[in-house]
Order: sequence, then C-alpha cells, then structure tokens
Amino acid sequence: MYPLSFKMTAGCGFLLIWVIMLHSQFPFSTGCLQDERSYLLDFKAGLNLSSGRLSSWRGFNCCDWEGVACDYYTSHVIRLDLSSYQLTGEVRTSLSNLQHLQYLDLSWNDFLKCSKFDVWVRNLRSLEFLDMSNVNLSMASEHWGDALSGLPNLTQIHLYFCGLSGNIPDLSNLTRLSHLDIGENSFPVQLPSWFENVSALVSLDLSGCGINGFIPSNFMPRSRMSNLALGYNPDLKGNLSFMLSHSSLLVVLSFPGCNLTGVFPTSIANLSKLTRMDLGYNNLEGSIPSSFGSLTSLRYLHLNDNHLSGQIPPSLCQLPTLSSLYLGHNQLSGTIPDCISKLSSLETLSLHSSGLRGNISLQLFENLTRLEQLDLSENQFAIDISPSWVPQFAHLYVLELQSCNIQGNFPAFLSQQYQLYGLDLSDNNIVGNLPSWLWDLPYLLLLNLSNNQLEGSLPRKISHSFLTVDLHGNRLYGSLPALDLASYALDLSNNGFNGSIPTTIGIFDTLSLSGNNLTGEIPSSICNNSHYYHYTLLDLSKNKLTGMIPSNIGRCSGMEILKLAQNVLQGEIPKELGNLQSLRTLNLNGNRLQGIIPPSIANCTDLQIFDLGNNNFEGSIPVWIEKLTDLRVLSLASNKFDGRIPPQLFRLQYLQILDLPDNQLSGNIPSDVSKLCALVNNSQSFHLQYSSYYADFSLVVEGLSLDREYGMNFADEVTVWIKGRRTPYSKIIGQDKFIDLSHNNLSGNIPSELGLLRGLISLNISKNNLSGVIPESLGALTYLESLDLSENNLSGKIPIQLLNLTFLAVLNLSNNMLSGLIPQGKQFSTFEISSFLGNPNLHGPPLENRTQSLGFGRQHNYKELNNTTTESVYADVMDLWWAVGVGLSYGVGFATVIAVLCFHMKWRYICFSFMDNFIYDLCE
Repeated sequence: MYPLSFKMTAGCGFLLIWVIMLHSQFPFSTGCLQDERSYLLDFKAGLNLSSGRLSSWRGFNCCDWEGVACDYYTSHVIRLDLSSYQLTGEVRTSLSNLQHLQYLDLSWNDFLKCSKFDVWVRNLRSLEFLDMSNVNLSMASEHWGDALSGLPNLTQIHLYFCGLSGNIPDLSNLTRLSHLDIGENSFPVQLPSWFENVSALVSLDLSGCGINGFIPSNFMPRSRMSNLALGYNPDLKGNLSFMLSHSSLLVVLSFPGCNLTGVFPTSIANLSKLTRMDLGYNNLEGSIPSSFGSLTSLRYLHLNDNHLSGQIPPSLCQLPTLSSLYLGHNQLSGTIPDCISKLSSLETLSLHSSGLRGNISLQLFENLTRLEQLDLSENQFAIDISPSWVPQFAHLYVLELQSCNIQGNFPAFLSQQYQLYGLDLSDNNIVGNLPSWLWDLPYLLLLNLSNNQLEGSLPRKISHSFLTVDLHGNRLYGSLPALDLASYALDLSNNGFNGSIPTTIGIFDTLSLSGNNLTGEIPSSICNNSHYYHYTLLDLSKNKLTGMIPSNIGRCSGMEILKLAQNVLQGEIPKELGNLQSLRTLNLNGNRLQGIIPPSIANCTDLQIFDLGNNNFEGSIPVWIEKLTDLRVLSLASNKFDGRIPPQLFRLQYLQILDLPDNQLSGNIPSDVSKLCALVNNSQSFHLQYSSYYADFSLVVEGLSLDREYGMNFADEVTVWIKGRRTPYSKIIGQDKFIDLSHNNLSGNIPSELGLLRGLISLNISKNNLSGVIPESLGALTYLESLDLSENNLSGKIPIQLLNLTFLAVLNLSNNMLSGLIPQGKQFSTFEISSFLGNPNLHGPPLENRTQSLGFGRQHNYKELNNTTTESVYADVMDLWWAVGVGLSYGVGFATVIAVLCFHMKWRYICFSFMDNFIYDLCE
C-alpha cells in the first residue's frame, strides 16, 4: 500500500502531463495577441470619443474589451461589434490587419471618414458577417463591390442607408451569401440577373434604392427565398399574380410603394409560412380573396392605398395570429364583418378612407383586449358610442374616428384610456363641454377635435407635453390660457375666444389663432426667444388686434407663413420683416397699415403670396418687386398707390394673380405683358408648393409607429373681384389666373398683347380712362370666364372674335362709347341688357332695337334717341334695310327653287340624279 501523500503526488503528476499533452493538441486562450491589440488601439485612436465610450479598452487582454471577442483556442480577434455606440471620427485601415475577423458590426455610427472602405475591407478574408448600416460610405470608391466579392466566406452583408450609388455590384461568386441588405441607397438600375445564380440567398432587401423596370421572369422562382423587400421603388413594375405563384417559401413579402399591378391569385393559399405581407401603395385591383384565410401564420397584412374592391372577406377572421390589418384608402364596399371581434391577437386595425359604410357600434371591438391602434376615419360610418360603455382593452394608444358621424357628448370611456398617445375625433357632431379630464391623460401627444360643436373654456394654463393640439371650428370661448407649451402645432382658430393674447405664448412650429375675437396688441415677446426660429407658421388673422406689428417677428428666421390679415393693425410694416428670408406667404390684408412698403422685403426672395390689400399704403409700386422671382400672387388692392404700373412686374414669370384695383395708378398698361409666362401658358398650372401648410410627422413611441400624418391644413386665401363681386377665394391659389387693374386712372389703349395671356380666367380693367377699340386679340382668351371693360372711353364695334369665348359667364361692357351691332349667338345670347347699357350707338339684342324707335315696332327709347346723331340714325336704318334686302333675296330664291322642284318632275329628276352622282364620286 502506498501512503496517501504519494498517491496524491502521483495523481497531480499524471494530471499535469495530461494537461500539457492536451494543450499541445488544443491550445487555449491566455489573452489576445499583442499585435492585434495594437491594431485595435490604432482604430480607437482615430475616433472622437466622449462620454466614456470604449473606456474598457485598456490593459493587455483585448479579448475582455467591450465589443471584442476572441477565438477561445487561438486568441485571434474574431468579432468586433460596436453597433449604435455613437462613435464619430475616422475608420482607420488598421482594421484590415485583423485577418481572422469573422464578424464586424460598426452600424449606426457617425464616422466622418470612410473613404477607404474598399481598401481595408478587402483584406478581411475570414469575414462572414458585415454590417455597416447607416454609416456614410458615399466617399468610398466605386470598387467597394469588387472588394466584397473577394471575401468568399461572406454569408451576410448589411449596407442599409450608406450613401452608396451607381450600379449594383455583381456578387454572384459569393456562393454562401444568404442575406443581402443594401436598401435606401441609390441604384437607379433594373434588377440584375446575377441574383438567379446565388442559390443560397434567402433574404434580399433593395427597398428605397430607385430600382426601375420590370421584375424579370427568372427573379421570383427561388427555391429558398424567404425574405424579400423591394418596397418604395415607384418605378419598379411587376405582376402580382406571377410573383405569388412562384414564392411558396416566403416568410416576409414587402413591396410597398412600387408599381405592382394585377389581382390576388387563388394560389395565395400556398404561402403557408407567410408572416408579413406589405403591398401598400401599389395599383392592385380586384377583391381580397377568401383564400387569405389559409395563411394561418400571417401576423401583418398591409394593403393600404390600392384599388381593391369588394367586401372584407370573413375568412380574415380565421387568422389566429393576425396582429396588424391595414386596408385603408381602397374602394371597398359593405361594412366591417362582425366576426372581426374574434381576432384576439389584433393590435392594429386601420380602415381609413376604405369606402366602407354602415351603422357601427364600438362595442364590436370591446373584446379585442390587445387593441392598440384603431382607425375608422373618413368612411360612411355612423358610429355609436354608448355613454356607459367600458371596453375590455386598456392599452389603446391611437384612436382615429374622423368624419364618422358621431353624435352626442364626448365619449366617456376615453377617460380610462391612460395609455392614449393620439386622439382624432374631428369632423363629427360631438356636443357639450370639453371634458376637463382630457388634459390629465398623461401620455396624450396628438389631439384633434376640430370641426365639432364643443363648448366651454380651456383651463387657465396648459403645460401638457403636447405635440399637436387642433381645436379649430368649435364653439369654445373665454380667455386664452397661458400657453406654456413647447409644441409642434396649436390651432385654436374659428372659435369664440376673446381677450388678449397671453404674453407667455409658448414655443410652436405652427400657431393659428385666427377667426376669434381677440383684442389688444400682438405681444412684443413673440419671437423673443432663441427657440422661436422654429416658427414656420403664425396666423393671427380675422381678429380685432390693434397696435403695430412687433418688430420682434423679424427674429423668427424660419418663418414661412405670416398671416395678420383682417385686424385693426396700424403703423408701418417693420423693416425687420425683411429678415424672414424663408417667408413664402405674407398676408396683411384688411388692416389700417400705412406708409411705403419697406425695401427690406426684397430680401424675401422665396415669397410666393404677397397680399397688402385694403390698407392705406401710398407711394409708387416699388420696382424691386421684380426681385421676388418666385412670386405667384401680388395683391395691392384698395390702397393709395399712385404713378405708373412698373413694367418690371411683368417680368415675374410665375405670377398668376395680379390684383391692383382701387388705387390711383395712371399711365398706360405696359405692353410687354407677354412676359407673364404663367398667364401665357394655358396648359400648365404653376401650382404653389406652399399654398397650404400641412404639418405632418411620424412618431415612434415605445416601438409603436404612428405613420399616418397628424397635422393641420392652413389654406392660403386671396380676396379678389371675381364674377361681379369681391370675395375671399382660396381655391384659386395655384390653379386660376387673374388680372384686376380696375378703378384706377389708367389711360391709353388696351394693349393687344393681352390676347397672348391665354391662361387668364378673369380680366377686369373697368373704371379707368382707357380709350380706343376693344382688341380683337381678346378673342384668343378661350379660358376666360369673366371680362369687365366697363366705365371707360372705349369706342368702335364689339369684336366678333369675342364669340370664341365659350367659357365666358360674366361680361360687362357698359358705359363706354361702343357702336354697331352686338354680336349674336353662343355665349352672347346669355348676357343681360346690363352688360351693354350706356353705349349710345350700340344696338341689337338684348338692347332695344333702334329701328323700333323710328316706328317699326315697339316704343323707342327716347333717351337713347335724343343722344343719337342724325348720321348714326341714318346709318342704322340703312344697315337695317340692307339686312332686310339680303334676307328677302335669299328667301325668294330658296322658295323659287323649292317650288320648281316640287311641281316640275323632269327638273326634280335631273337635280336629284346630279346630287347622287356627286355624292358617289365624293365617296370613291
């Protein structure tokens, strides 16, 4: 027997020998290799680090560093994962020395310099996984594809949103490639054919790349393709029926925003593994087939914005895992099937503008305990909400019931929806007081209750963290609360609020308080904060505000729309408004402003709508307006401008509305009106990009995407004289074209060049001192709907060419010195006598016939007869007898021919034979 100590010593010896032998065959890591450690430190040295980033990168064992992993046996660095580390700086080429690197993820960082990407990546021969998504590689050379194609072990390439452009490189020799994501780059080419040769490819993402052309016939029949995303390529065309018949293994099919056509084939039932289908924003037609009920793995179905018709098939209710259903913006019929209450996994239901109808009770959805988003807006529903209803769902994030014909008081069940982020109940018939508990919902960000009949006042102070609040078009009253907000948009317009605007007005991107009874001055504190550069729209119009325009508004450097119209503002326009170089709309119409237009406004070169009408401005129209080269609307009506119309106004090639009536302008109408290109062209409409301001944004909260627009529509409005009356007119912006120079002291002839403005729909140059004849060229204004030349000194005849104005609805030629016969027929037969009165030498219907005043019929007009010279009466009588003679001659001749043909058989036979032969020869 050996002693115990000897046994232990022998055992340890044998164990040591075994470990040595094992290590000789399978060495294990004792720390990273020092040369690779130095490469990593050099990479770190090129970065701009802050906030303790990569603070663990110190010491000798780099395998323990954050984001680094080594091979257990060889100690080589095989993994570097620094995704979303907020790194900046340069990616140095020292990375290329990590020859054993298999996994590299530097995605979602903000490196400043990756111009040598193709240099260092080509040496990583062991690389299997590469992710540089959202890293700016736009400076990389065009050989980046060649560099990747030389890495034979690559199985996954993720280069999403990297600023790459040009052609899609040929990666067909990467036979192990299974995942390729190069979406959101710029590849305006057709789908390459080499995809056919990569048999291992199971996931492909080319979304948002500008891919165009047709999807080739050999593209879809892939035996292993399971994830296919080619969405948001609007020029990519394909037939849905063919695609779905060759893709039985698909798990994800994402083609939104393309140009897919066709109908759903019945073979869609073969996609048994499909979990996600996104075919929104295409041109799909036909009905939703009942075979969708066979897709038992489907979780996400997005078919918004197509041309689908028919009813929602009840078979969709058989999908046990369906969590998101989007069918909005289609032409569906029928109503929501009752069985939808069986979709226990449903979280999102979006049926916005889908064409559905019927009486719906929200109790239909009460058992959907997981419901988070419900959008039934803008259908032909009549939705009933019981005042005592308490639903089973308690995690509702978004509820959109716009234009759903909801009656009665504010829905009480919403007081218990504490998770609510977005609420839209606009355009309904909700009555009663606005509930106070609404302001206590802790997460409410988006609120739209506009165009209802809500009453009451707002709390004294609103400090909630709203992004959008839209309460316009209700019956709210009282003082405005202290707006201690930092919100995206606030619209309280068209209510009954009174009092002054609070000095603590908050911080907004868009603010509309128009159409109330607000008094007092515009607070001088407005735009007094450095944050106010965010202001893009400020609308305080249609109130009773007094005082002067605060010069501080000039500090809102980001302002695009400023509307202060129809108040009682006085004084001059502050020159500081010239600092608003992003301004596109300036509307100060209907105040008591005076002085001259400050020359600093010439700095607002983006201005499109410039309305100073109905004020007391004076002086000459400034020549510098020609610098506003993007101007579409110029209204200086009802002021005290004098002098000549500057010819420079007619160099504004985009000008569509020139509104200068009720001033003291003199001189001739400039003859070079043909330079108004937007008025010359009758086929092109120069639409205003900012005729309406729509604030929209996408919101992601706790993983919930609110991807439909939430915002406010602020339509621009111009007051013009149209069809006999001066009215606010908003639809004209960007569409119709006007010139109004009426009620001035203009003289000289009407320039014939006005006939070149073929896009005009209204021309008003009445109440001036114009003389000469009406130009025949006005007959070329074939789109003209209103023509007013009244109260001038025009003479001569009414041009027969005006009969070509077939759209003309309003004509006023009264109180001139026109003479001769009024043209007859076409639109002229619809005009009343008022269109021609006050022209002593004008005759013919609808005026009293002058021959009747000489005893040939009705009682004559003694006033007109006394103002008519003997020569003109004689000329009119001779004209009449000439017309009568010509008529009688034609009548007698025609009657003679008819009589001969009726009573002389031989001559009738000869005449008809001649006509038959003539028609036969003509048709040969």
